[in-house]
Parts: sequence; C-alpha cells; structure tokens
Amino acid sequence: MLSFFIHSKLLINMKNKKKLYIIFLSYHRYLSYLHKFFKQQLRVTPCSPWLLFFFLFFSITSAYACDMEGHFWFDVSNEEEILYSGCYDAVNLGPHIIDYILTKERAEATGTRRPSAAFIQHRDGGVLQSLLAENGYCLPHHRDYSHSGYDRGHMAPNADFNDTYENALMTFFIANVWPQKPHTNRVEWLRTENQTRRLASEYSSVRVIIIVDEFSEGKVGSITIPSCFKRRVYDLETGGLIYEIDVYQETEIINPAETE
Repeated sequence: MLSFFIHSKLLINMKNKKKLYIIFLSYHRYLSYLHKFFKQQLRVTPCSPWLLFFFLFFSITSAYACDMEGHFWFDVSNEEEILYSGCYDAVNLGPHIIDYILTKERAEATGTRRPSAAFIQHRDGGVLQSLLAENGYCLPHHRDYSHSGYDRGHMAPNADFNDTYENALMTFFIANVWPQKPHTNRVEWLRTENQTRRLASEYSSVRVIIIVDEFSEGKVGSITIPSCFKRRVYDLETGGLIYEIDVYQETEIINPAETE
C-alpha cells in the first residue's frame, strides 16, 4: 500500500483539486490502521493519522511530482472523458508519467484496426505544445525517430483504447512515446501491456501508471533514451498495488546516417 502513496501525487491534475480530496478520504481508513499498529504493536504513539498522511504524501512523493523544472501536466481527451494524463519531461523529451484508467470493456474490445498514423504534436488540441513554447521548450517530431534503430514506444498503448478507432488514434501523440529497442517494445514491454489487460478483465477497472525517470547517455536526435520503463497497476476499487514491473533496455548510440 505504501507504494500507492509514492505515486499518489502523480494522480493529481492540479487543475482539479477534487482529486486531492478523494485521495484524502480514500486513505484515511488505511492511515488509521497504521496509527493503531504503531500504538499497539510497536508501543509508540505516532502523530495523528492525518499528520502521518501529510508526511507520507508530501515527503515521500516529492521526488515524483510534476512541479520539477521542465515538467508539465497534460491531458488527452475525447468529447466525453480524459483518456490519459501525463507529466511531460521537456528536458529529455518524453513523458515522465503516464496515468490512465483501463476498464474491462476496453481491455476486451476487439475489432478496431490499429491506426496507421503519425505521432503528431497536437492530439491534445495543441495545449501542451503551446505551454512548452511559452516556457522555451518544444515537442519532438515523428521524423526524429526515423532511421534511429529505435521504435516509437507507446506508454499509453493504442490497444488499451480499442473500444473506438478515434480513441486508439489519440494515443498517437508524440508526448506519449519514448525510444525503445525493437525487442523491448515488441516483446518485453508488450508482455507487460498484455498482463495489464488481463488484470483489467479480472478486476473490472485498474489504474495504470507508467514512470520513466532513468536514462542512458544515448540519444535519438535530441531525445534522451530511457534505460528503464516502470509500470504500476492498481485495483481501482481498493487502491491496492496488484502489478509492478521495471523493464530495462540496453542502449547504444546509433548514427542515423549509418542506417540509411
């Protein structure tokens, strides 16, 4: 359960303060249990559950906040809902965090063909692109990956939004990808995506959080190549962590001219 606290702050879009209130209420019972455990089992009287919450929430999660320099929140939505949210790392040029809810219905949806589309800069209506420009940053381009030896690896995969073609298309956002070696993307990372969909079918709804915060010295153009991709999946009903895995990839610096 403590691992949920580590990532709780990632679930908050600061434009929507109601999410913070929901997290407070959801974990009051759990913190009351911790308070009782400390007092009865360890024979110490800690601070109140709420103070314990604030300590855990703001001190442990501080390293994962999106208020770091060069990091910006974004949402990708259709006309009815937010499909996925993220914290964009404008220094390394990819998503530091991707956060979304995967339902049983979406996990089991079939029949929608994979979009044959470029990863463009404005799937969110151009909001992130404008925000970055205001702060002296920019998004990479689809073509920046060409002839690099690396795939454009989805963090929120199109297969998790296969209920409609339009929703699947919304995952083809340049802020939703990182360079992944072909084996990493098509085998190892795909295996974690398939497991996540199985869990969504089992638990009805899960919250998926992808974290990318470890990097190699290699680059694809100006894009830093991650060395690790972290997946955390939570039961939406209880908040309990039900799946976690870190997928590492070996990286190398490739001269695009050598592969043309």
